[in-house]
Amino acid sequence: MSNSISNADSRPQTQKIVNAKTPYLAIEDEVTLQRYAEHLITTDAISWIALDTEFVRTDTYFPELSLVQIQDCLGEVAIIDPLAIKQSASDSPDSNPLEGLVSILTDPGLLKVFHSARQDIEVLYQVGQKMPVSIFDTQLAALFFKHGDIAGFARVVEAELGHKLPKSQTRTNWHARPLSEEQIQYAIDDVRYLAPLYETLMAKLTDEQLKAVKQDCDALLDESLYKANPAKAGEKIKGTRNFKPKQLAIVYALAEWRERFAIEHNQPKKWVMSDEVITAIAKRPPKVAEALYKVPNIKASSVKLHGEQWIQCIDEVFAAEPESWPHPEAKPAPSSPQEDVLVSLCLSFCQQIALDYRLNPHNLIHKAELLELIRSPQHSSLTGWRALLVLQPLQRLLQSQASLQIEQGRLIFKPY
Repeated sequence: MSNSISNADSRPQTQKIVNAKTPYLAIEDEVTLQRYAEHLITTDAISWIALDTEFVRTDTYFPELSLVQIQDCLGEVAIIDPLAIKQSASDSPDSNPLEGLVSILTDPGLLKVFHSARQDIEVLYQVGQKMPVSIFDTQLAALFFKHGDIAGFARVVEAELGHKLPKSQTRTNWHARPLSEEQIQYAIDDVRYLAPLYETLMAKLTDEQLKAVKQDCDALLDESLYKANPAKAGEKIKGTRNFKPKQLAIVYALAEWRERFAIEHNQPKKWVMSDEVITAIAKRPPKVAEALYKVPNIKASSVKLHGEQWIQCIDEVFAAEPESWPHPEAKPAPSSPQEDVLVSLCLSFCQQIALDYRLNPHNLIHKAELLELIRSPQHSSLTGWRALLVLQPLQRLLQSQASLQIEQGRLIFKPY
């Protein structure tokens, strides 16, 4: 089959699943990994692989890769142990013992199939600071078959393949060694069933749906989603909608300090200061470190260690020119009474779509996006599955090319 997910005419036949213990290639050294990578990349018959990771992220800033499971389209399984590979590798600072894995991930001719790819990509990006290319996410594809927008792997496998995956190792410490055979087989299941799940979904997707999945997969390959950028950490802080420029500047300064500290010490950023503490400080910025102890939910131990640095961040904001402070995004003009009518109509349609496809309405479209669409039907930031399920029907509706009707108690979209 072609490795391109936009090619709907060359879809694979479903692989058989054997219930016995799955044999696998154990990859525990750099040389074996490199040979395996060359095998995958150079074998013409291997056009795609199912890939999953196990990782640990309890007391670190960066997720730490514990295991990589791969099943190629011919049915061969490999378990890559990055901990063993690093342990057996030379100490040369110029070499990356996992370079073979990086070459697999970055080969454009080899499609990588994930389920809920974002977390896997985040941990795999740390391997070589390079983005994977050419991916397919079965979670995105499963959305079109009404499994929901955050459908878990086990639930989709049970619905599509009729197999119930065990949950015996959900609390496994994947960094612990040696791994038991039960743990390894549990990890293998994630690709042993991912491969036929991919094939099943590919056989059912329409060309239009396939194109939408590709758009969403391409969006997941935006490096800014995974690359640490302390200067922009403040943009991710919630609860700042009505903040003034000076308050926003304090949020940005404290968030940047927190991000740099967390990266330097490789620890979760919220260990030192939560988002809620940052916004509370910005609302009523204290002048001295002692006043920080009065901030709700702040850790006294953190104030003792870092309070003076936080006050310095605040002082630098006050000393800066107001022109340098970040400004809130301009708000659109308030909706008119007539626009409110159209927004309500469009929201009703979106709620019906969310109900039909088991979606979280908040992940589908926001009221501000609907208002923007009403004012300019040809312009929207919605892409991928959202464009197919919501944007395109609403555009037709707003341009009098379709109607909404009630049939058997449900709201139905009817194109003219």
